[in-house]
Amino acid sequence: MSKLESIIVGFVVGIACPWLTFVAFWWTAAFLYLQGFPVSEGMIKTAALTGLGLGCLLDVVFLRRWVKKFYTANLRWMIIVYLGCFVVAFASFMGFPLGTFLLGISAGVYVGRRESHRQADRNQLAVALRRAAVLTSSITTVAALPVGILGLKELHVSALFEAWFGLDRNRLYGTAGFILVGLFCLLLFGAQYWCARKAGVLAFRIGTSRHYRRP
Repeated sequence: MSKLESIIVGFVVGIACPWLTFVAFWWTAAFLYLQGFPVSEGMIKTAALTGLGLGCLLDVVFLRRWVKKFYTANLRWMIIVYLGCFVVAFASFMGFPLGTFLLGISAGVYVGRRESHRQADRNQLAVALRRAAVLTSSITTVAALPVGILGLKELHVSALFEAWFGLDRNRLYGTAGFILVGLFCLLLFGAQYWCARKAGVLAFRIGTSRHYRRP
């Protein structure tokens, strides 16, 4: 790994770790508070700051090691990290798939760089990117489906669908609306799949001197 890439990886991982621990502690305390447990609002703030401090401490102790093993880490652990980031991205954009879509592209970049560092051939890259693209596209789409169905009840969404497709608001939350949401989710799946694979191929080519044909 080049020095520049090590700096980029360290920057991304160094921010992601405390951010994830911050959100995990914050949301856990908030959930307990909403469920009626004896947790005050002050305790929620304390929990969030504790999570942030823990993440910073983990960076101090493990960041150098994480960067060194970034492209050789067990994929199961990387999927768990991806799912954690996915939950945060999903909630940050209130279900709108922009954040999760960008995260899926980032996953493609990671797989492309991972395969490049292990000097994979064309077939190995194609298989790895296909699996990653299917996984990220499936997760993005499954998460977007219920949000899209619930969004049919929103006035601005129903007005938009009425203007585009001529569906009145009474019919929208029914078979016709569900079909439209399903079609949009299929388009989302295809777009996520293509972008994740394309990003992976481009990432693979970075620093690769030998000629490479797109899988």
